[in-house]
Amino acid sequence: MRSGFDPAEEKMAVTESLPVVDAVRRELEIDEQFHEGRTQVRAVLTLTTNITRSPAQLWPLLTRPAQLAGWFGPVSGDLREGGLFEAPQGASGRVLQVEAPHKIALTWDRHGRADPLLIRLDPEDDGTTELRLRHTTLIEREEFDRAGPGLGAIDWEIALLALAAATDGWRASCLRDVPVPTSGWLATQEGAQHVRAWSVRWAAQAVAAGVDEATARQGEKATTSILGG
Repeated sequence: MRSGFDPAEEKMAVTESLPVVDAVRRELEIDEQFHEGRTQVRAVLTLTTNITRSPAQLWPLLTRPAQLAGWFGPVSGDLREGGLFEAPQGASGRVLQVEAPHKIALTWDRHGRADPLLIRLDPEDDGTTELRLRHTTLIEREEFDRAGPGLGAIDWEIALLALAAATDGWRASCLRDVPVPTSGWLATQEGAQHVRAWSVRWAAQAVAAGVDEATARQGEKATTSILGG
């Protein structure tokens, strides 16, 4: 299905940071919706990773503003069920459901959209926690064809990398220190390589979800150009 992708180009993109890139598993589901004469794409982005911490250890890092600030950025408000909050990059939302220390469901309001966001923490037999982040969003068809799913998904790639760095939670899978994804790091060659690798991965997910390869490649290039410099 991926014959339109240049294998040499993809290999160059991912091998530099393969352990970190492959610490996350990705899924994309898409379908078209029509509303008031407009065509939109409903995209469900799922990112799954295992972190060497228990759910009880990870839970405060996801639900307490003081601990979120140490890796995700400043979050203010009430993160209890029914509470309102504000987050970095102009995001805000409402907490819909909390089942400590395993599940938090909320709305993620950004760019005029109130998207469902679900985070689950499930213990594994090997002592790790499977963290699954599921973000559902509506994207204008033209925007999706131009930039694909990568622009939104890479924000979560960066967040998971930051969490892994803060907890040393990918030590077993990556066998190395993982970088802290500051804005300065993202502007470096290493940061750009990660963005490129993430963009390739999400383009591949787009193809698997039914997007033609030329459109997926266009989205990959747009995401890399916008986020990777």
